[in-house]
Amino acid sequence: MADAVTIKDIARLAGVSIGTVDRVLHNRGRVAEATKSRILGIIRDTGFKPNLFASNLAQSRNYRIGILTPQPEQDSGFWQLPHRGMQAAAEELAAFSLELLFHCFDRFSPDSFRKAADGLMKDQPDGILLAPILPESAEDFVRKLPDGLPLCCFDSDLPEIDKLAYIGQDPRMSGRLAAKLMRMLVPTEKETVIIQAVNLDDHIRGREEGFRSYYPGDKKPPILEEVHLDSKETCFTFLDSLFTRNPDIGGIFVANASVHRVAEYLVHKDTSDIALIGYDLIQKNREYLEQGVIDFLISQRPEAQGYLGVQTLFRSLNRQPITEHHVVMPIDILTAENIHYYTTFEPFNDIREID
Repeated sequence: MADAVTIKDIARLAGVSIGTVDRVLHNRGRVAEATKSRILGIIRDTGFKPNLFASNLAQSRNYRIGILTPQPEQDSGFWQLPHRGMQAAAEELAAFSLELLFHCFDRFSPDSFRKAADGLMKDQPDGILLAPILPESAEDFVRKLPDGLPLCCFDSDLPEIDKLAYIGQDPRMSGRLAAKLMRMLVPTEKETVIIQAVNLDDHIRGREEGFRSYYPGDKKPPILEEVHLDSKETCFTFLDSLFTRNPDIGGIFVANASVHRVAEYLVHKDTSDIALIGYDLIQKNREYLEQGVIDFLISQRPEAQGYLGVQTLFRSLNRQPITEHHVVMPIDILTAENIHYYTTFEPFNDIREID
């Protein structure tokens, strides 16, 4: 039986990813003790032995995966999180000479996107991992890609584009969940508003549509646009005007990671009766969540998205079957009470794996 057993079989029997089995076999990276014991038990019971010839053959290859995302510091540093997951995947696959080619753009500039995309293609990648948050520019870029070049989108999708996989959250459902939480917090006589803090891409639109869909027709929260919410001065001026025009606001939904700026304003104004919900576990959001200024954060597990994107492309390049082409992240609700359990990146807790 040992000759017939593969790493994929071990992963299936253990209920984990191939990458997790690889970490145990090569004793690198973090694996929970219970998971490690389960994998080692299956290896012992099946008599599995690694295929050294296949391993050596794999090490002779050089895989180049192109990464096209906004600059890491943008959106309050959000893009550092998926980058962290990508690097974790690359470390696990170090034996396969995997190289990540990072090309970053200004998320507010189509021209910056085009320049970054041109630079990426000059590097001749074997596959591309793309965050298509400038959808028109991204679609133009993708339609010009050579036939057969695998593409994986994460964070936001290009629904009309044929691709290897999309990895991300269901934005509409996450928006509806945020609205359900908000309606528990805000008295019926108070108003709720949505702050749109970035250019309107697919997943931001989905969040806002999902949020508004939870309200009856005559109570749907208005969408207020301020794309430079990350700037403290701009944010404070915007919110001063907002509260002057709408003194009955009882809840604010920020559709991205910039919710910490609104929290900072509420602390500055010594206002504690405004319900506040936003996205993503960046450090500043964590701090205001712990203080109770932010009531809820919705997590989309960006580290796991980056990790799975690299793993998916690697498996495709290695001619392994990809059966899951739409990988949906869990919708995690983070609160002051459970935030301390979200301290480390665990790519395969309960995410649907691609097998």
